Amino acid sequence: MTDSASGRRRRRGQRSALLLAALVTLLALLVWRQAATRLPPPATAPAVATSATQRQFVVQSLTPAMQELATRPAPWTTGTFLDRPEGTDFRAMSYNVGWDSIFPAIDPRQAEKFQRVIRAVDPDVLALQEIRKSASDVAELLDAIAPLPDGQRWQVFKGQAGVIASKYPLQMLSDRVVAPSYRDPVAALVDLPDDRFEVDLYVLNNHFKCCDGKKNDPIRQQQADAVASRLRDVRTPGGEFDLPPGTPILVVGDLNLVGGSGPLETVLSGDIADEQRYGPDLGPDWDGTWLCDAQPLHNAAGPDDYTWRDDNSEFAPGRLDFVIYTDSVMKVLNAFVLNTTAMSADELSRSGLNRYDAAEDDLGRRFDHLPVVVDFRLAK
Repeated sequence: MTDSASGRRRRRGQRSALLLAALVTLLALLVWRQAATRLPPPATAPAVATSATQRQFVVQSLTPAMQELATRPAPWTTGTFLDRPEGTDFRAMSYNVGWDSIFPAIDPRQAEKFQRVIRAVDPDVLALQEIRKSASDVAELLDAIAPLPDGQRWQVFKGQAGVIASKYPLQMLSDRVVAPSYRDPVAALVDLPDDRFEVDLYVLNNHFKCCDGKKNDPIRQQQADAVASRLRDVRTPGGEFDLPPGTPILVVGDLNLVGGSGPLETVLSGDIADEQRYGPDLGPDWDGTWLCDAQPLHNAAGPDDYTWRDDNSEFAPGRLDFVIYTDSVMKVLNAFVLNTTAMSADELSRSGLNRYDAAEDDLGRRFDHLPVVVDFRLAK
């Protein structure tokens, strides 16, 4: 009798512990959802290039080489790794461009390089980091240097230091999370054409804190926690944003992983370090598993995979820029870090690129940063 009673008490204790854990998680979610309702509303519309007069002004601000290149047809098929594999549904590109260097008034040489890269890569969704200028400025620039067919305009939404640009409309815009981090992700839902796709695409563009090794890891961890919190929010009904189940998700950007691996592990796994501030853990993919790292190699061949390098620096080359995705609902068909210095003369000629277009200098010794490109096929 004593052993039986003791067993019942243990089972009751175990059930009570499980119930308490479930209640704690539910309470945490309720607190976060109540906090979300107190936030100011997000932006309601992306920027597009405005008047014809303003667009003409932007065109006139381009260097003569940029104006001439904008009139040429883009190299749709190159016979190189730049070509999209058959079955590609969309191409995503992430690029830390170095504080507004893509604008000819800021840096004419880098702006010319950027134009050639954009035309050669031809992304459908473009995530840029280190942008101070407005979303309208970016939209007008893209319309001028890489015009879309049939009078279409680039759609652009800007956050604190980055933009999401798309050939398709943008919805569900956000540049902050419930508990603000050092630099919140900029997020948007890309409204893919309904006649081709049953789903849309959710994108989070990030720029984590730079430099100082492990000293700045707590800031980067806070930003990673904010990303995991947003992913939990969009996947659980009743939050600030609700995505239809199975919506493909991309987490991209410059994660500046110059210290420990904790921030990356949080983004991949949904394991939040500061649950008091950012809420409970949740597996970030729709099947409850980790997200997947596309792990692109230089020019799709490797062996290098770094996205930052400075031969004049004491620091070794590093992989700082990422494209991470929900592999339960999408598949990588092609992925590469664009390094024009490693391309053959024939590949450069076919692609309309110059030797040092992906470099910050004209010697191939400084790369801050390299473009990361991934081609995806959707499950639906």
